Amino acid sequence: MTSNAPSKHITLITFLAFGLVGLAAAQTQQDPRLAQLGDAAGCEFPDAPSIPNAESATMEQMVATQGAIQAYLEASNALLDCLEGISGNEELSVEDRQLALDAYNAEVENQETAAEDWNVQRTRFLEMQQ
Repeated sequence: MTSNAPSKHITLITFLAFGLVGLAAAQTQQDPRLAQLGDAAGCEFPDAPSIPNAESATMEQMVATQGAIQAYLEASNALLDCLEGISGNEELSVEDRQLALDAYNAEVENQETAAEDWNVQRTRFLEMQQ
């Protein structure tokens, strides 16, 4: 791959966005061309689930959130695969490939931010249970 190749998937199970639409999903709403490319390739842009506040969350909410995290990760990693396919498709224009690469990088950022946000709330919750 070229030097602009996207990095490998982030696969930690503790990812979750902080209740906001992910950057990649927001990009499709703002950029109709990215939405067209994604639709043509079968990409689905997942919304990250909300993270409950540790101070008011129940055990059931935290367990449900863990399941939502797993579902989000699966969908997010599928999106990364799809965007990688678009960004590597040399039949597309440089601009289209860059749009896909930018969306890929945004989704990786979503995963990184989500990991931090989830880990903070999860750690707080576990500390309060002791």
